[in-house]
Amino acid sequence: MATVLIATMPASAQEREAPAPVPAPAPAEPAQAPAPAAAVPAEDGQSGEIVVTGLRESLKRAVDIKRAAPNIVDSIVADDIGKLPDQNIAEAIQRIPGVTISRDNGEGQFITVRGLGPAFSTALYNGRILATENAGREFSFDILPAELINRVDVSKTPTASQVEGGIASTVDMYTARPFNFDGTKVVVSAQGNYDRLRGQASPQASGLFSTTLADGRFGILGAISYIDRKIEGRRIFTDGWEANQTLDVNKDGTPDFRGVSIPTYVEYGVNSTSRKRLSGLATVQWKPSDTLQLTLDGLYSKLDVNDDNKVFFVYGSPADVTAATVDKNNTVTSYTGIGSGPTITNQVRPRLATTYEAGLNLEWKPMAELSGFVDLSWSRATDDTGGNQAWFESNLATPSYSPAAVKFNLSKDGLPVYTGLGNILDTSNARAGYSTLEGVSIADEIYQLNSQLKYVADAGLFRGLTVGVNYSDRKKDRSSYKTPDALQSVFTGVPYPQSVFGKPADAADLFDVGMFPGGFPAYAIADLQTYLLSDTAINATANPAATRALLAANGGGFGAVLVPGNSGSAQERTIGTFVQAAFGGDIGTHAWSGNIGLRFTKTNVVSRGFGQEILSITTPPGLDPIVNLSPAQPITARASYAELLPSANVKIDVVKDVVFQAAVAKTLTRATLSDLLLIRNINPRPRERAITDGNPGLQPMIGWNYDAALTWYLDRSSYFSVAAFQKDLSNLSETVTSTIQVLGLDFRRTRPENIGGRSYRGIEFSGQYTFTGLPAPFDGLGLQANVSLVKPDATTYNVVGFYEKGPIQLRLAYNYRNAYQQTLAGNRGQPVDVAAYGIWDASFNYALNDHVTVFAQGLNLFNEKTFQYSVFEERTITYETYGPRFALGVRANF
Repeated sequence: MATVLIATMPASAQEREAPAPVPAPAPAEPAQAPAPAAAVPAEDGQSGEIVVTGLRESLKRAVDIKRAAPNIVDSIVADDIGKLPDQNIAEAIQRIPGVTISRDNGEGQFITVRGLGPAFSTALYNGRILATENAGREFSFDILPAELINRVDVSKTPTASQVEGGIASTVDMYTARPFNFDGTKVVVSAQGNYDRLRGQASPQASGLFSTTLADGRFGILGAISYIDRKIEGRRIFTDGWEANQTLDVNKDGTPDFRGVSIPTYVEYGVNSTSRKRLSGLATVQWKPSDTLQLTLDGLYSKLDVNDDNKVFFVYGSPADVTAATVDKNNTVTSYTGIGSGPTITNQVRPRLATTYEAGLNLEWKPMAELSGFVDLSWSRATDDTGGNQAWFESNLATPSYSPAAVKFNLSKDGLPVYTGLGNILDTSNARAGYSTLEGVSIADEIYQLNSQLKYVADAGLFRGLTVGVNYSDRKKDRSSYKTPDALQSVFTGVPYPQSVFGKPADAADLFDVGMFPGGFPAYAIADLQTYLLSDTAINATANPAATRALLAANGGGFGAVLVPGNSGSAQERTIGTFVQAAFGGDIGTHAWSGNIGLRFTKTNVVSRGFGQEILSITTPPGLDPIVNLSPAQPITARASYAELLPSANVKIDVVKDVVFQAAVAKTLTRATLSDLLLIRNINPRPRERAITDGNPGLQPMIGWNYDAALTWYLDRSSYFSVAAFQKDLSNLSETVTSTIQVLGLDFRRTRPENIGGRSYRGIEFSGQYTFTGLPAPFDGLGLQANVSLVKPDATTYNVVGFYEKGPIQLRLAYNYRNAYQQTLAGNRGQPVDVAAYGIWDASFNYALNDHVTVFAQGLNLFNEKTFQYSVFEERTITYETYGPRFALGVRANF
């Protein structure tokens, strides 16, 4: 078998792969590599050949993988990733049919596949589940830079040999291995990034070193990537719309408007963000004999995101409105009067994510027909945000401000605008408000064992048998921290001196709302804390002695303390086994192949947390019942379940170069780990009695999947495909509020439950074409395009045009997703919808020689904004942008 290199950095355009035969229509093996030993499958007839690919060759490799796979798969290989202006893997795989992404600070983080959210896709790293710093199972793709990944496979249909968990898809990311290279290889890249809104350049660099020794039987590889990106964002945010409100604007006791929706809290923010990511990997390979190969690898990635958000906000009550205009949708589009003064706050929202991974893989192939592997791995991910988030606010209380004079309107773009706020830059009467440190820390740790044994046969229709066993032990810890309640408001009303205010936040160009021609007041949290802990501020509180006692009891400051009632852990142990048989043959002149398999999986869950118990209820004469609670104490719950998951895939050559595929499978996605946490909170107050808790007994969500695809392979790099699918989901997990009785008293109980089901169906059109038949120089042109239509509410398409000839490579890409509903019950209990979003990216590469390439990249070229609203577009929830970003750089490989 050949070893083929797909370089971790794009190579120069002149370097080309030697011709290779078109792969057989359907090998009887999973599309996933059975062990993470090679980044790209090798081809017969290329033993020992080392090839560095350009864009066209990487597209050929992706077509080869798609055609050779026994299930429905779409892939991207490294040169394809590297030639896009992509900071991470999420931004690269959004080009695959049916894949869309959500962004954090303008950078791709989570994926949605065929209309199903991030929790419904399983992310694998070299065939292993990687721990994630999120509260649930969703994987943050922005922790992995695109430079460290060689190949990404997105499996749309499963095989029994694949680890269960992804109803929507299984995404497997592969890294380079020393045995991919012949001898020594060095690849380096350096670039400067420029974010237009921030107006500041920032560095990015990466490198790879690999070498083989002992006649190619021993190899080591190391790769590193670093980025320090400076970002600035602009945002308008309403904390939901109060629905079904009644307005009595003339205060005569008779409602003037009924059933209207009105905003009562609106933020205007300027967000300065620093994103630093240091990632590295190391791999050692040893082949002591022709039948054994050992691979040891490790990964480290540290992502520090520091958001410093300067915010101006206005809030009030519908009861204070003295005039209003309402449109046909019962949306209040203008009003006069508000009950509170303008307020500013400094919000610090860090994300401190660290990921570790280590694995040991042993491959064994005693004979051509028999092979197997054992893979052991460990990974850990943490987010140390607990106690590092901050919210310190100040009521401006400007002398020129009059609540009755405040007016709310919608701008020409339909965005919320306030006038009549007085001189908002006047801080002479500023007062302290709510002040707190808070945050939730997450720790996720996984131990895994995966083993397979495969026998390849050529006995009539029977082509082979694969069996395997896998085991995992995963534990997710949640630790919530917050400044003690008594300290959060003890300084409310304390005057702020002018010295704590710095340069006004630069909000003059905030979406042309015209509210801040000179910006708005701003400060740094560190300066506020220093002042609030001074004798001057403490003496200005209502009870200085009590304030000093509170501070002393909390270590002398605002330090956040653990909140046991909002902390806990969920541990999940799974064991699985599978058997998969492969078949193949000919029907007349039509070659066919397929596989049928059965996977068994058993899961045990142990959830631990803190909570109160209702001990008794007493009812004094003439008074409301009194609920007597126990102190918060540790609580534990256990649950288990087992599932059988059958699957079948078949493919057939309909005519020459036209392949039909069909698949049916039962899949599962386990409940998100945050819902399994046993966190119980009881509110005993009359008319507000409620119990909120997690549910360790949640069963997995089940999907029956039906897929078909027809693909016409025009040549090795060109194809057209149409795929249809249906997913019938049951046991979906949703948060439910119901009424229960405890000791004869009614409580509203809110917890996640398995209820109902839903069907998703859709069709995908995709293809790529290289215009090699055109006369020079137009024979360098190429086109990729795909469209995905999913019911309900998911339409996406991608168009990528490229040119590659001689030293020049150009690429222009457009990605689009239609409007869709994000949630039925967001803030204020109202739906949240996301407007259609389309983004243009571009890249240019020029090879100076066989080793050095210079490049330029651009992302979000036309400054597309993200827009969320509630039901109707005039009800803004979020309107934000992080602007275009650009890069200039150089790559070299030797």
